[in-house]
Amino acid sequence: MSSMKEYDPERQLCCDFGVASIFNERGQELDCCSERTFNVETEICCKKDVFKKFAEDGKEQSCCGAIHYLKSEEVCCNNILYEKINGINSCCGSTPIDQKTTCCSDGNGNKKSHSIGTHKKCCGVEYYNKTTHYCNSKKKGIVLPKFKSLCNNTEYYILKGRCCSGTLYNVSDSDEHYKCCGTKLYNTVEEQCCDGSLTIPHDAECFEKGHFYPSSQNELPINITSSTEAFCGNGLYDSQYQGCCGHVIYNKSSHHCCQPEGDIIVKSTEYKCCGKASYDSHQDVCCTKHNFYGETFKIITKSDEYHDTCCVPSDIEKSQSYSSITHRCQLGGIINKTDMCGNNPYNKTSDLCCGGVFDKMGLDEGRDCCGIKSYTKTTKICCDNTIYLKTNKQSCHQNSTEFVDVVHPTLPRHNNYGICSYCNLHSIQNVKEFLESATNLCKQFVLKIAKLNTSNAGNTTKVDGFIRKDLLSQERFKTRKIQFEVPCTCQLNTRPIILLTDLKDYSKLLRLGDGNLIIPWSKRASNYLQKRATQCAKDRNKFALETVAGFKISIEYTKPELKGNDKL
Repeated sequence: MSSMKEYDPERQLCCDFGVASIFNERGQELDCCSERTFNVETEICCKKDVFKKFAEDGKEQSCCGAIHYLKSEEVCCNNILYEKINGINSCCGSTPIDQKTTCCSDGNGNKKSHSIGTHKKCCGVEYYNKTTHYCNSKKKGIVLPKFKSLCNNTEYYILKGRCCSGTLYNVSDSDEHYKCCGTKLYNTVEEQCCDGSLTIPHDAECFEKGHFYPSSQNELPINITSSTEAFCGNGLYDSQYQGCCGHVIYNKSSHHCCQPEGDIIVKSTEYKCCGKASYDSHQDVCCTKHNFYGETFKIITKSDEYHDTCCVPSDIEKSQSYSSITHRCQLGGIINKTDMCGNNPYNKTSDLCCGGVFDKMGLDEGRDCCGIKSYTKTTKICCDNTIYLKTNKQSCHQNSTEFVDVVHPTLPRHNNYGICSYCNLHSIQNVKEFLESATNLCKQFVLKIAKLNTSNAGNTTKVDGFIRKDLLSQERFKTRKIQFEVPCTCQLNTRPIILLTDLKDYSKLLRLGDGNLIIPWSKRASNYLQKRATQCAKDRNKFALETVAGFKISIEYTKPELKGNDKL
């Protein structure tokens, strides 16, 4: 059990390892660094390690997380190092920026970089054009077009709407006949507002809060006894249970008002609202067109009794009814859902659909499906979801290891192959079996990457790390930063990895696909991949490229097995 120990803060330090002197024997100031002290004038503490503050050439060093770097050559953005090349000289959060880039911040630690432009200004993390937009003063960081505003977080056109204390009405802001009285909109020709919350007839007189005089001089003042009572037409209504639709009072539990001054319909019946108008949903459908000024509505008769919605082209007058169960509306046209391949409309007589993967003109060009991929029937054969060249395999009964590609029916993203195979490589045996069966190990670069930092966002994982060595060229790196994104949801741990890729520009974020591979680092895996690279160079003439369903895949004829000391 640790015990508290007194110390003199003017002469001593309280470090993790205990009490230490604040000055050394030369009178130089010291500070704590994990399990030791360091000279603050000549040294720096990077997490747990101490480094010289100035390099041998006199250049000043600083810390970037646990790594030290030269401030004149690199910049540290959220513990990630970047070279000061191409004008890079500062940071915007985790992003390095140059003098042509500005950084916008919302004051809560969130930052975003933007290219500097004329007539532009920051609004929180957004960067907007002052000539066409404005920054909402009530909602920081919200940029709106100059003809729009917000009402209780709802965006609306000011030419078509007015907001009364969070309640939106379908009346233009420029309409002088309508004004707000608290949350209520009233017609200034017929009513007036008392105390900022009560509307009374225009020819009446405000008396005191909760009262008003009617127009007749012989009548007594009308008394509003409840805070929920309000004026509608020629009478009062209780806004807790009733509503005012134009000048008509209605029961909110059983009826509904189609916008201010619109029709009143009975709830839970065939009658619905279409703008201000009501319609019989058994016979008609409502068509809505969104435009610059707001919304335009049109009621049309169903062309079939089973139709339940409307497909609106650019001209609302040409709208058509359709069934959302069997069809969909796409770019103003109605498409049969049975004629869809994934999200693509396709022609059953000419196109090909392989498990939801679309191949345009596949049938016309003589292709067929093999799992979710298509292949040319004249030159290839499909056996058990595997595509073979007919020059090597004439029938599925003939043995052959010379295949084009292994196709798994559970695509699009499977953890047993491609970039996401890393998700299943948890043991030495997993890695051994994977390397012996992999068909795409011949890459230009085989990089050892360490000090991984990962973050998940939806169905992707972003990885930051440092390249330590290219296993093929044997080139070593000290602080070569790399960032990449993979379409996988499994979390990479912090141990080093091996990245196999043909990509060579590491100055920007790499978005890796199935043309790349990630392998957990081990000495045996490294030795195997280096030997495999030698074999790839010898057999390069035995490799070809073929396009299957839009993907480039490797056709591999020979691959060595793991032998002797190289076995994992």
